[in-house]
Amino acid sequence: MANIDRIVNVDISLNTTPISKEGFSTSLVVGYHPYSLTRVNSYTDPDDMLTDGFTSDDPLYVAVNAGFSQTPRPTEIKVGRRQIDALKISTKSIGNAVAYTLAISTKDTNGNTTKKTYTYTSTASATQSEILTGLQTNIAADTSAAVTATIADTNLVLTNNTPGSPIKITLGSLLEITGYTAGTETVAESMAAIKLEDNDWYGWAMTSRVQADIIAAADWTEAQRKILGTAIAEEGAKDASVATDTGSLLMAGNYYRTHWWYHEDAATDYPEVAITSRCFAIDPGGETWANKKLSGVTTDTLTETEYNAITAKNGNTFEKFRNITITQNGKTAAGEWIDVIRFRDWLQEEITTNIFNQLVNKDKIPYTDKGIAIIEAQIKAALKLGTTRGGVAPTEYDEDGNENPGYVVTVPLAYDISSTNKANRLLEDVSFTARLAGAIHVVDVTGSLTYENLA
Repeated sequence: MANIDRIVNVDISLNTTPISKEGFSTSLVVGYHPYSLTRVNSYTDPDDMLTDGFTSDDPLYVAVNAGFSQTPRPTEIKVGRRQIDALKISTKSIGNAVAYTLAISTKDTNGNTTKKTYTYTSTASATQSEILTGLQTNIAADTSAAVTATIADTNLVLTNNTPGSPIKITLGSLLEITGYTAGTETVAESMAAIKLEDNDWYGWAMTSRVQADIIAAADWTEAQRKILGTAIAEEGAKDASVATDTGSLLMAGNYYRTHWWYHEDAATDYPEVAITSRCFAIDPGGETWANKKLSGVTTDTLTETEYNAITAKNGNTFEKFRNITITQNGKTAAGEWIDVIRFRDWLQEEITTNIFNQLVNKDKIPYTDKGIAIIEAQIKAALKLGTTRGGVAPTEYDEDGNENPGYVVTVPLAYDISSTNKANRLLEDVSFTARLAGAIHVVDVTGSLTYENLA
């Protein structure tokens, strides 16, 4: 039979491949832990962290649980791992003739994983020293063990034989981790490793409350398209005469991408994770970070003097007003609104990917007025969506009916573009101006009472 393609030949190409977009609703919590060989783990439920080995009082678990406690709540929170090179293990309880088990998993540079399990069965009259020594002996007998085991006081200390390489610890129910020694990597090195493995997140927080760590984290974040949240409990933060507290240093550093919260229970509580999760449940442009109720976060009782001192340093608070507790201020350390930074980043990504998709999925965009109009339309589409989501103000009118547009896009005419730019296929002088919708945080009302007729 003859092939019909000889008469009619139809070839359909797919110009539908989109570029991936950065997400602006995923958050990451970073801290030390030995429960994973990867740098980043994703969780949709905090209980999954307990399955992985975290304890309910682990700072990472507490922080993630605070995020999932909000309404609306996120669908996912990621946990970033900082390197641990030594850790302490001890017994939870002493049992006679029972098995004490620990497993050590490693991963080589090719991604191959190895898991070795070490078990010691206690005697009929067991002691803690006997159990820990038994485990130490079993590990020492393994000439290819990934760690060196020693005894220090009432702990079995496991030291990484290859500092900086990932090690995962899985313990039986009778053992527990009692401490660790951090690796030598800096905050920036930890974040670079985390970002290299998984960069699909936007807001992040760190369990550390050490001033040097917070400043280092803010330094790293300022060069990224990310935002960092942190909390501090320093007395100086609420004292206007103090300029050496972490909040003052963050303001002095003019960090546009870091927001800090004064919180008396900052050592064990994570309001920055709670507010990030609460606001990330809303599309960029549709939220404000002030006047938000948070679940699972303790209330701070501040005087007006203390509140004024905190906000003068561009800090944020969580305080009680009559029968409800809400967030106040909603600014970054540099004094910009947090929601404005997030919306700007989203709008930049939206315009970038809109234009990129046109350049990739069309065979050609001609260097003509019609081609330039295609680019213009993509910018307008992003701004229109920004208006719908509440970030860009809609077109408004004054009392005389004069129009005040929400945004204006300016593109050149093809006739006015230099032959050099046309030869280089470079389109310049494309710009837009958009009015931010902003948000109402405070309302002033003036009224009067009278016996006179008002008509």
